[in-house]
Amino acid sequence: MKLTKMLGVAAVTAMALMAFASTASATTLSTNGGTPISGAVTLEASLTTNTTALLSDTTGALANTCTRSNFEGTTSSFSGTTVSGPVSILSFTGCTFGPVVVHNTGTFRIEVIATGPNGTVGSSGAEVTVPTGLFGTVNCKTNSITDLGTLIGSTTGTAEIDINTVLTCGFFLPSARWNATYVLTVPGTTTEERHHISVVA
Repeated sequence: MKLTKMLGVAAVTAMALMAFASTASATTLSTNGGTPISGAVTLEASLTTNTTALLSDTTGALANTCTRSNFEGTTSSFSGTTVSGPVSILSFTGCTFGPVVVHNTGTFRIEVIATGPNGTVGSSGAEVTVPTGLFGTVNCKTNSITDLGTLIGSTTGTAEIDINTVLTCGFFLPSARWNATYVLTVPGTTTEERHHISVVA
């Protein structure tokens, strides 16, 4: 290949990489009407009032339903491609078939969608054993690419996490759909500090 052609290919490749880098967005959480969170923060989530966490097969056959579920995790990174950290609390109670046993709480990650205020929520390393009426007892796990759903951010109202994902739960329930809606809060003294959470680029 001639030198001029090689230089031309190299230049095009460099421009493509620069264009990709320029479109990649950093993810930052904000609260209190849009104030960026510039350090570690604890996120707390619980099922919204009068809703349940549903686990079913992909045809809709019910596996289990729980009336109470809680999540708590603290960010170890607060700005980057994702905001992420370890999960300290993951629980499911008030279930039709129980108890649900949490073996590992795993980690979470949040990545901004476009410019916000919403973000994609993911999980890795979580493992639970869930009794079901139809499929026996199943073991469900999340891996490094498991997207759980969407953090629906708000600078004026209450932020929520809308879970809608398919998990692998073993031989008898290889594709299990999990649906739930959680209210998301951070520790704070005012409504704006606790509930007005959004994701920004």
